[in-house]
Amino acid sequence: MNSCVVTTWIAIILAAGLGLAGCKQGLGERCQVTADCDDGLTCSQAEPKTCGGLNEQQIDATIPPMDAPLGVSPGE
Repeated sequence: MNSCVVTTWIAIILAAGLGLAGCKQGLGERCQVTADCDDGLTCSQAEPKTCGGLNEQQIDATIPPMDAPLGVSPGE
């Protein structure tokens, strides 16, 4: 009886480990880093982060500083 319980627990642990080992996210699924995504997909930089098409040149979307004067009306 005791060895049967131990064998059952070992089988459950092995099955759970094998089931989680190869999980990769597909197109449109959430990710944290590109390694989370299937081959050929990348994790987006925008929130919510999702796996998308291969895009090696994702934009930064940071606005550069403006050097135009403020508070000056045209024609003055």
